[in-house]
Amino acid sequence: MIKITIKEAAEILNADYFGDKDKLICGVSIDSREVSENNLFVPIKGLTTNGHNYIASAIEKGSIATLWNIDEPNPPTDIAVIFVNDTVIGLQKLAEAYRNKLQTKIVGITGSNGKTSTKDITAGILSQKYITQKTLGNYNTEIGVPYTLLSLDENCEVAVIEMGMERAGEIEFLTRLVRPDIGIITSVGLVHIDNFDSIEDIACAKLEIVKGIKNDGLFIYYGDDELIQNTVNNTEIKNSIKRQTFGENRKNSLWLKEFKEDINGISFKISDDGCSDFHMEMLGKHQALNALAAILAAKELGMTYEEIKFGLSKIEKTGLRNEVLKIKKCTILNDCYKSNPVSIKAALDIFELFESSKKVVVLGDMLGYREMSEDTHYNVGRDLSAYKIDELITIGEMAKYMAQGARENTEIKSIIEFDNKEQATQYISKYLAVDSAILIKGSRFLKLEEITNTLKQL
Repeated sequence: MIKITIKEAAEILNADYFGDKDKLICGVSIDSREVSENNLFVPIKGLTTNGHNYIASAIEKGSIATLWNIDEPNPPTDIAVIFVNDTVIGLQKLAEAYRNKLQTKIVGITGSNGKTSTKDITAGILSQKYITQKTLGNYNTEIGVPYTLLSLDENCEVAVIEMGMERAGEIEFLTRLVRPDIGIITSVGLVHIDNFDSIEDIACAKLEIVKGIKNDGLFIYYGDDELIQNTVNNTEIKNSIKRQTFGENRKNSLWLKEFKEDINGISFKISDDGCSDFHMEMLGKHQALNALAAILAAKELGMTYEEIKFGLSKIEKTGLRNEVLKIKKCTILNDCYKSNPVSIKAALDIFELFESSKKVVVLGDMLGYREMSEDTHYNVGRDLSAYKIDELITIGEMAKYMAQGARENTEIKSIIEFDNKEQATQYISKYLAVDSAILIKGSRFLKLEEITNTLKQL
């Protein structure tokens, strides 16, 4: 984590301050509940909460200094205070200065789907050879990325940083802050389409990652996607940046040669080392493809295939993605981090592996599709015809169009609509006493993991 005196921090920010200039800040916190001893507390002013209101809690937990918006009243007097026009910009400037100081190699990852899993896989592999840190949870925004950078230890050899976006320009900002040695694009899809005019614009926004990749760095992307390839061809990329691709097509730098899976995980062979299997305790062919991107990054950083194979067995997975839980007689595939047509299909493909006398799919609203929302939800319901499903349960207003699509295009016998997750949870609870399998999938905003949390208590 960053270690810096109060005076040094104020000089980086060109800011006025009061307090002991020689006192040493050890780490940064943006949440008063997670403050550690000698932290710099950075209060964030959001739409619904204002971090400045929690300064007393931060001090009680051990904060010795705080950034403070100059237009906020009542700054504390018992710790050091650094006055800034905007605490978020202050956080970003500190992160930029710290990044420039670090000798850490950084792998930066973005994509409409798969970036978090690719982050986890890449970090798992690299940790077998290097002191490795990664983005924790979903800290992948203009606040989360600088917070992650400031959390890196000075002896960190490799960091894996996830970069998310909702609008054009955000990846360019983050990649220039992170300055990755290796940049990865996992996919491009209709995510946050309400902020873009077309999927082509989304692809261009994702390609902003190349603007921050260091000279002589490596750009890795999913080569089977024609949209990504066309966007790459039409994007100005420095000649010093190398390019490699992954996918199922033989034209790629690394391609998936064989693939097998069961409920316990996946096995696959790759084009560059086709004699032996790679194993992962993750589910879905998309995870094998994510692993290919991670393998290319690991090879670039000098790892052997033996080290890579061992690393694939040591992946620490981020929660709420394809978690398999057993509650009484019911098996639940809990995949509640986000929802879009691509991730729903991936979850359904995995759910096909589950065997039980009753298979139930619970789908919630997908957010961010604007005038396309009704058709997009309807098409998801229509496409359920490709899967063995005994009952479909939908949650939310837009998800009713999934139910309509399923009624008009599938043979699912029972289709039930609920307005909220509480109603759905009460109904689903009867399956705990039955040999059943349930897939739960919805946008992060809905917090559908609360269904499983409630069921665990029954």
